Amino acid sequence: MRALFNSNYPILIQGETGTGKTELAKKIHKTSSYKYSRYVECNLAGIADNLFESELFGHTKGSFTGACSDKIGFCEKAGSGTLFFDEIGDITLSQQKKLLQVLDTGEFFRVGSTEKSNFSGRFIFATHKDLEKLVRQGAFREDLFYRLGGVSFSLDPLREKTDAQKSEAINEFIIKAREKYGLSNKYFHSDVMKALSLYSWPGNYREMKTTIELVMLKSTRPQIELKDLPYRFHCSSRENSSFKRQISDLERKILYNEVVNKGVGINKASKSLGISKTTLIAKLRKYGISEQVIDRVNLKVA
Repeated sequence: MRALFNSNYPILIQGETGTGKTELAKKIHKTSSYKYSRYVECNLAGIADNLFESELFGHTKGSFTGACSDKIGFCEKAGSGTLFFDEIGDITLSQQKKLLQVLDTGEFFRVGSTEKSNFSGRFIFATHKDLEKLVRQGAFREDLFYRLGGVSFSLDPLREKTDAQKSEAINEFIIKAREKYGLSNKYFHSDVMKALSLYSWPGNYREMKTTIELVMLKSTRPQIELKDLPYRFHCSSRENSSFKRQISDLERKILYNEVVNKGVGINKASKSLGISKTTLIAKLRKYGISEQVIDRVNLKVA
């Protein structure tokens, strides 16, 4: 994996909003040979179609109305470092074509200039959209999709994480909030920790981080209690105790039937269920479907 991080191959990160795509991009940059160069972020969703080339590649003075001076684009800003493009799934087909040219050749021109420039850094892209679906709909270029998909990561939403994984993330955010705001005296009651773990977190890690920080900052007492949590958590705690048990029972039956009864193996089961292989294995362990059983199924399939 380190060799891939150090290469100039484009990297694609997919996942719902708030699952930590930006954080992963930064981590890849910091743990690669590019860490000594610049890290530049650009949200592609916020760029108008007529300004796309100017923002990415820059422009020269007088190249169009309003171009009062030379402008350096994101590609030049990044230099030989990492250029992180967020929301790649939101750009138009026209913009995709221009971006593909840079990916293929590494060359670009400032708007209004005939002098060729070269991008010597590495691209990381992220999106919350299903690019394969967009390709089928004709909204995303197939050649660009395959150009991006060589090295890809899919981040699972928090609702697919186990309670233990959610608790681990909660504790990490509490520790970071204590350090960030000097709140070393703040701690959470066990009932609060349970309520936070039971919550579905539709906004994923971003919602979790913001909620924990605000609760700790607003509380006037060292101990955070249930009454300090927003109203949505009180509803979640009452509903989840019974509802979650029923959902868990149903999920276990589905997983057991797919992996053990059908005996299709982990790889085929993960594709059939629409979840990652890692998530499937974690869920099987959560529901007590032993690794020995999983191994036997895999051997039988093989």
